[in-house]
Amino acid sequence: MMETQDPEPRLVVEYEIPEDESVSRAAIHAVSSLKQCEPWELPPLYETIDPELLDMLCESQRNGTVKFVFNDFHITVERGKFLLLQPADRE
Repeated sequence: MMETQDPEPRLVVEYEIPEDESVSRAAIHAVSSLKQCEPWELPPLYETIDPELLDMLCESQRNGTVKFVFNDFHITVERGKFLLLQPADRE
């Protein structure tokens, strides 16, 4: 029996959102950091999710999670305080 191994381990990065930063801005900053580019070099977040709605939803769901995909990353917002970022699967 042949074992298949994923040649690249699944990277998961946790990003703590500073108190003075919105969830939408934190997502942009975290992805740009992982992509090693400037935030303005990324596609606009609003092409994926409404940034104002994201911020309002995360503020109201302090005990829940919000998930979305942005610029090849699965992003999970936990309790409005942490982002978990994982590369999206390549197809």
